[in-house]
Amino acid sequence: MARAVISDPKRHTAFEPLYDFDPQTGARVEVFYADRVLADSFGGRGPGWYWWTCQCGCLPDAPTGPFATGYAAFREAAYFAPQAPSFGRRRSLSAKLH
Repeated sequence: MARAVISDPKRHTAFEPLYDFDPQTGARVEVFYADRVLADSFGGRGPGWYWWTCQCGCLPDAPTGPFATGYAAFREAAYFAPQAPSFGRRRSLSAKLH
């Protein structure tokens, strides 16, 4: 998982988006905070944390959420992202060697 670097000193780091990707398929997941205006712009159900997936070269899927915390959103994405079943899971050393 990676955290985006936001250079705006006025923005609180707790609301920075989180990213993860599957190195084998290239599928990506992004967990982000949407305030009321942003959530309304994509038809969300209010402010909170959302997640969506994306394949390389494609637009992201519709966001899922809102969640109370970024961790809750990422945890659901790690288990329910249809395009990337290995998000958030560690690979064993033997799997890396093969």
